[in-house]
Amino acid sequence: MRTYELAIVADPRLSDEEMIALTDEYKQLIQSRGGEIVREESWGKRKLAYPIRKVNEGRYVFLYLQMEPKTAALIPEVELRLKQNDRVLRYLTVRTDLDIKRATNRAKPGQAIPGQEPAPVEGEVVANEEVS
Repeated sequence: MRTYELAIVADPRLSDEEMIALTDEYKQLIQSRGGEIVREESWGKRKLAYPIRKVNEGRYVFLYLQMEPKTAALIPEVELRLKQNDRVLRYLTVRTDLDIKRATNRAKPGQAIPGQEPAPVEGEVVANEEVS
């Protein structure tokens, strides 16, 4: 199962109803093609780091998605529709399951990394030499 995070920054001049309709449109598209919306976060209006189309604020919405690898071809279609929508200022899709997998494979502090000798501890004698 693949997981994605879709961040959408929309025009701040949209009303609450228009923003809900905008996100529902994309949620419906994702669900109709076999994707699953795990969580949705609406951050409201936030100041942008730099002006986009002479606008200094944006409405932020985050959608957390899950889908099978065979339905992952849906992501480019969603991004194409986001690009064509004039009410969307920016969007970003990030695949997060790879990050989670890397984090679980990382060695914990004090645990030896497979295929590598453990580092000597300060004050420990190694091959008749003291490490300082």
